[in-house]
Amino acid sequence: MGVYERQQREKKILEAAIKLFSEKGMHYTRIDEVAAQAKMSKGLTYFYFKSKEDLYMAVVKKAFDEFKEMFQKTLTKGKDQTGFENIVSLVDNFLEFSTEKRFFYECLLHLMGLVNLFNDDEKRKQIHPSIAESEYFHKLLAIQHDIPTIGIKIISKGIRDNSIRPELHPETTFYLIWSMLTGYERLIGSIEFDPKDLKIHTELWKNSFMKFLIELLKGPQYTPKLAAVQGSLF
Repeated sequence: MGVYERQQREKKILEAAIKLFSEKGMHYTRIDEVAAQAKMSKGLTYFYFKSKEDLYMAVVKKAFDEFKEMFQKTLTKGKDQTGFENIVSLVDNFLEFSTEKRFFYECLLHLMGLVNLFNDDEKRKQIHPSIAESEYFHKLLAIQHDIPTIGIKIISKGIRDNSIRPELHPETTFYLIWSMLTGYERLIGSIEFDPKDLKIHTELWKNSFMKFLIELLKGPQYTPKLAAVQGSLF
C-alpha cells in the first residue's frame, strides 16, 4: 500500500470521527459507527488507529494544528502591523475559532485538562490508558508549547515596536491574555442567561473586557478609541 493511499484512508476515518464525535460525543460513538461512516471495515479502522481513544487524540491533534495555524496566520498576515494590532486580531480570531469551530475548541480545552493530569504523578493515573498510550497524545505533549510560542513572539514584537508597554514580561503577559480569553468564552453563556439581580450584561462586560485588555498592554494612562477597536473584536 502506498503512502498516499494510506493517508487518504486515515483522512476518511478522521473526517468520519470528527462528524460523529461532534454530533454524539466520543463516549457515545462506537468505532463500528466510525468505520461505517468512513465506508471501511472495523478491522481496517483499527489497523490505522489502535483504539477509539487513539482516534480521538488524532482528532485533538487536528484541532491543535488548526488552532496553531490560526495563530501563525495572525502573525504572518499582520507582519506590517504593530504587535498591539496583532494582538487585537488574535483576540478576534480566537473568539471566532471558539464559536465557529466549537468542537475543535472543546477538544483543545480537554487537552489542557489532560496535560494538567499528566504533569502530576498521582493524577496521571486518571488518564484513560488508551489515551496515555496514544502516539497522538505524546505528539501533542511534545508540541504543546508551539502555540504560546507564537503568542509570545507577538507580545515581544509589540514591546520592540513600542506599541505594548516595555515593562511587560512577554511570557506571563501572553498566558494572562490566553486565560482571560478562555474565561471570557466560558462565562459568556452564564452572563447572557438571565442575570437577574446582577448588575451586568453582555455589552457592559464586552466593554470592560476590552478596556482591561488595552490597559494591560498599553497602560492605564492610555485612552483608546474603544468603539473602533470593539467593532473588530466583537
